[in-house]
Amino acid sequence: MNIGQDSVVSLEYTIEVVNGETPAELSRVFKSEFLYGRDPIIPALGSVLLGLETGDEVEVEVPPEQAFGHHDPALVREIPLSRIAKPEQLKAGTYYEETQRDGRKAGFMVKEVKESSVVADFNHPAAGKTLKIKAKVNDVRAATVTDLLRSQSLFRSAGGG
Repeated sequence: MNIGQDSVVSLEYTIEVVNGETPAELSRVFKSEFLYGRDPIIPALGSVLLGLETGDEVEVEVPPEQAFGHHDPALVREIPLSRIAKPEQLKAGTYYEETQRDGRKAGFMVKEVKESSVVADFNHPAAGKTLKIKAKVNDVRAATVTDLLRSQSLFRSAGGG
C-alpha cells in the first residue's frame, strides 16, 4: 500500500543539523505514527512521503520555519547568578538545565558568564538551522473508522473544529 490520504503511517527517523552540530536531544532515532492528510506533519516531510510504501527510505531538508523557527534575539537574556541553582556549572558554550520548583525543567545555552550574571539563550539549540530528516517507512495501512474518529477528536480538542 502506498502512502496517501487517510493512510496510517509508521515512521522511524533521525534528525541532524545541516552544516552544524546536532543538539544531543536530537541525536537519537525517533518513531512516529500518524494519519496522513489529517494529523499535523512537517510540510517538507509530508510532501516527500506521498506515494511511498513500507520499506522505502527518504531524506529531506527542513527549513528553520518548519522546524524550530528562526533564532529570536528577544530570547537572549541576562540573568543574575543569584537566580541560578548551580552557578558553578555555568560555562560559555554549554547547555545548562535545572528543575524548577514546579518540577518543570528549564534550560538555556550559556553565551557568556559575567561576574554577577549569565547571558542565557532560551532559543532551542537548533533554532535558525536547517535540519536533515532521514526517514524509513516501517508500515502503511488503510485507516480504520477508529483512526479517523481519533484524528477528528484530536483536531477538535486542539481547537481546530
